[in-house]
Amino acid sequence: MFGYKLELRTDTEVIAYLFDLLVRRHKLPVEKAVEALASPFWKDIDRMEPLQKKISTSIRQVYGSTLMNGPFSIIVANSNGMIGLNDRIKLRPMTAARKGDMLYLASEESAIREIAPDLDEVWSPKAGTPVIGTLKTEVE
Repeated sequence: MFGYKLELRTDTEVIAYLFDLLVRRHKLPVEKAVEALASPFWKDIDRMEPLQKKISTSIRQVYGSTLMNGPFSIIVANSNGMIGLNDRIKLRPMTAARKGDMLYLASEESAIREIAPDLDEVWSPKAGTPVIGTLKTEVE
């Protein structure tokens, strides 16, 4: 179709390309791109308020092929910030922490405490719930 063959060798490469496709090419907001990758279960969508139910149903229908099944815990970053996400049933660990305006993400708390022992807040995000950190920009 494009005149070249894209050969992805790892799950990480696939996830990076999916984020690029959804956010840069399809112009989805990060929150919606993450929902496409780790969509709520249908039983949870059925219990949503009507507007959110319609949005989540549309995302599942349009981007169903991007849904990541199986265990994963990922951190994706670009020049604007970073996103941490784990699978919808939390088969892989993810820990988030804050110290002031700094956000830390890792698979385990001990890794975060190695570089920032005195934290303001530490939590384990719910399954399939993204942690999104954006960089502050200075206005000149």
